[in-house]
Parts: sequence; C-alpha cells; structure tokens
Amino acid sequence: MCLSPAFAQLAASTSPQEQSFFIDREGEEPRFIQRLFWEEAMYALRYAVIVEQLEQDGSYSEVFRASTSESFIDLPLYAGHYRFRVDVFDLVDEFAFSTEWQYFEILRAFQPRLTSFSPQAFLIDSTETWELNVRGENLLPESRFYLVRGNVRINPQRHTSEGDSATLVFYRASLGSGRYYLYVINPGGLDARLGTFVIRRSIDLNISLGFAPIIPLYGFLFDDFTFLDYSVVAPFPDSFYALSAIARINFIPFKRTWGYMGAELSSSLSALEHQREHHTANAFFLNTHLSLLYQRYFFRRNVALNLIAGLGITTLFDFHYTYPAGPQTESMTPHYVSAIAGISVKGFFLNPFFISAGIDFIHIFSPEGSRPGFLRPSFALGVRFSND
Repeated sequence: MCLSPAFAQLAASTSPQEQSFFIDREGEEPRFIQRLFWEEAMYALRYAVIVEQLEQDGSYSEVFRASTSESFIDLPLYAGHYRFRVDVFDLVDEFAFSTEWQYFEILRAFQPRLTSFSPQAFLIDSTETWELNVRGENLLPESRFYLVRGNVRINPQRHTSEGDSATLVFYRASLGSGRYYLYVINPGGLDARLGTFVIRRSIDLNISLGFAPIIPLYGFLFDDFTFLDYSVVAPFPDSFYALSAIARINFIPFKRTWGYMGAELSSSLSALEHQREHHTANAFFLNTHLSLLYQRYFFRRNVALNLIAGLGITTLFDFHYTYPAGPQTESMTPHYVSAIAGISVKGFFLNPFFISAGIDFIHIFSPEGSRPGFLRPSFALGVRFSND
C-alpha cells in the first residue's frame, strides 16, 4: 500500500485529483485544503485515517481522525510537521491491517501584496534590458512574477526579492507593446496583481530648417558639353550658389542597439542665376527626396550620426532667359528623377533642440546627354519630438 504526503508548497494550478492540496477561495481569506491519498486496497470497505502533529517536546498528538470509503481524504491543516496512518477495514467492517506512519510537512503559505511599481511604463528604444522596481509585502525569493495581458505572459529574465520589494529584469526580445497587469504568485498558489503597466515603442520626429547652398559638379546644367556634334552652353556654370534653404523631417520608429532606422523627407529650394554677355539664365531649383535613414547616437545621446539614401524629384521652376535688348524667353518647368546620398551630424545643445551640419550628393537622371550632379552642404537648427 502506497501513501503520499501533502506539501503546501506544491503548485496549485492542477486539479485536486492530481496534487496534494488545493485552495478554497469562497471565504474572505483563502484556505488551503490538504489531500492525503493512498492506493485503494482490495476488498476494503472503508479506511480510518489518523493524523498526528509533532509537538515541541518531540512527541506526537492526534489532531484528526476520520473514516472514509475513498482512497483519499481532504482536511485543512496548519503549518507544521505531521504524520498519518491508515487503518483498513475489510468487507465485513473488521479491522484488517494498518499502514506504517507516513511523515510530511505543511509549509506556511504567504499571501503576497503589491502596492506600487516604477517606472509606470517601458519605452522600447535602444536599451537592451529594463528594470521594474516593485513594492509590496511577502515578495519572496521563490515568488514568480509576470506581466500579463490576456493570454500573453511575459517572464522576467531574473528577479531579486527582499520581502517588501523586488527588482525584475526584462530583456528586449521578450517585450511586446501593450497594457499589462503585474502579477505575482507565491509558493502554495496565493497570488496578487496590480496594474496597469504600459509597454510602448519610442518614436522620434526631428524637424529642422536651415541653409543649404549648391556646389555644382558636372552635367548639362553646370558644364558646357557637346551633344550630337553641337556645342551646348550650360545655363548655370558657376561654382557656388548661396541663396538656398532646406527643410528636413526625420521619422524614426525602429530602434535597436546597433542603431535607429527610419525615413527622411527633405526639400531644398535654391535661386539659380548666371549672367553672360548677351543673356541671363534664371530658375528656382527645387529638390525633394524621400530617403531611408540610419541614425546612431554617441556621447550619451548628445550627438547623432545620420546616413541617408533615397530617390526624389528635381524641378527647375520658372526656368527662362532674359535679354537686355528683348523680352525674356517662355518660362519652362522641367522635372527630373534624382537620387540622393548624404551624411550629417546632429548636436543636442539644449535637448530637444539641436544643430545639424552635413553634406548631400544628388545625381539627376535626365534625357540630356550629360546628367547633372552636385553637392549640397547644409547647416540647420531643429527640434526633436519624442513620446518618451
């Protein structure tokens, strides 16, 4: 005959038939019900169960006696050391035999209590680990902590508990955006929860305005060239055009330890003018591009390196020639597809304000034989908007 002792520290998530105790939650305070069980004896009519508790002097005193026809019995016991024995009665209700004493211990179960936690939210950015500091009562080293949202449960990678406080450490890979409850369960199955805890992703929006002169490099806009045996005179051959402005918007939703990823929308407007002996060329030079953006912070997030690459449209607005002795030519506004690549540095002198300096290379894809390209250095002031 096999008998199994009851231990209050066993998990309480299974049904009473599969474990040695369960929790009665019908009253104001939860109550543990221990289950003593044994193998059913053949031809047994009933069983008498005797439970004795260990006293301080080393002796045992009887605390429970009952008769049952089942091969288990449920009873509430306080924390302490116990032993129990089963007397077996046969089909004519005559005593048959007794089992040997089986010894077991009931451990005290502590009701946890959560009173506060900080911070109130995790902002998922470049940080690899996050710490959640918890205050409460009966937070044990054996306690298990979770962030719970519906069927989603996030386990901390590790935690330390000191009774009235605990520190939970979470890794980026385990976190998902949403609103969660903080949940704790102690050995024995007593639990508590507190909410709401928020996990959200950090998103940055950088807006800047500044100065962006044009430095021509090559192409039909900037260099004289020969096309089909005809000599073509470039309308804007100067080496520098200073009257320019630029606006940039950076949207950065993806943040990893190796850097941030996002998109940049940039637009610059320059006034082009070149005087020759018999005519003057005039135009407004608009460059608008949408680029992929890589950003990496340095020096405690006070300096950011930005790399961009993308495509866009280059437009010559109101492109025309004027002559001293006659009217100006008809105005044209040609559009061209262009590509951009650039590098810049942001310095946050008074967060969230920053100074930006960089340079872009832009190549224009045009049907003319000599496609233009130019550099666009820039200097700007901006502000960063973030949900952190």
